[in-house]
Amino acid sequence: MELCPPRRFFFTPATLLEGTVWLVFAQRILTMVFQSFSHKLIPMRKIDVDESLCVQCGQCILVCPNRIFERLTSNDYPACVYGAEELCIGCHHCVAACTAGALTIDGITIGDCMGFDAAAAIRFDQFAHLVRSRRSIRRYSDKPLDSRVIEQLLDVVRWAPTAKNGLPVKWVVVNNAAKVRELGGVVVDWMRHQPIDWLQRLVKVWDKGGDPIFRGAPCVIGAYTDNTTSQWSEIDTAIAVETLDLCASAMRLGACWAGIFVRAAQSANKPAINQWLGIKETDTIHGGLMLGHIGEEIYQRIPHRPEAPKIWIQ
Repeated sequence: MELCPPRRFFFTPATLLEGTVWLVFAQRILTMVFQSFSHKLIPMRKIDVDESLCVQCGQCILVCPNRIFERLTSNDYPACVYGAEELCIGCHHCVAACTAGALTIDGITIGDCMGFDAAAAIRFDQFAHLVRSRRSIRRYSDKPLDSRVIEQLLDVVRWAPTAKNGLPVKWVVVNNAAKVRELGGVVVDWMRHQPIDWLQRLVKVWDKGGDPIFRGAPCVIGAYTDNTTSQWSEIDTAIAVETLDLCASAMRLGACWAGIFVRAAQSANKPAINQWLGIKETDTIHGGLMLGHIGEEIYQRIPHRPEAPKIWIQ
């Protein structure tokens, strides 16, 4: 196994006739421009191709989103384009698609990729039922939530898509009813100073012993990113939190987005909330989910939803 070598740029009558050389040339110019402003954001990857295993199927070329592999003829082994180590986003699609296990990216081999069982994939009607039957639960039982269950949920959410495979989303788990109530108090401290009628009504509910912040959930999970390294924080976090929400529903657990908590965590009260959660000053909470066993909130039907407006362009 050796480091994947960059293809040397050269002219031949065949490549000139095919126009391939001009495509390669344009690709490398764009690569150098990209590198001029991205080298501080994207880490260098180590890319290895074992030619003794490679069967020249070309799957690595087809699946790579950044086209870091190339070959000038179908008889060539795949080689890296100029700057591939910086262009690679570490999605490992090439490793997972390689039919011979010839690729290694940053030490990740085919052995590190989970097997794909098409027979285990859920049908569309099953997924549609999950989405339609999921409810935002606001009444929870007093039963504590097993930390092992939370670990199972968050383990699956690792595969939620993120922009450029940046994987910026981190989690803070408050899995203790008393601590959840304490965190709610930090949120209410911010609410008391907001001249908004509906927030003041919720403060009164809190002062009377109610919980309009986390609805009595025994667990709250916050999703955050580092402002200094993440470019698509809100979108990446929203995808991750809703994936977590759907996974919780599949496990017959209750969940609900904690919107007031997120609003407070992005306000002037952010330093106090970050300190309470034990996250850095540069971290920002972009999503939050209440989680627990469902209490008295039982549904007999799926609520009606009107059709969304659609514009078809064909």
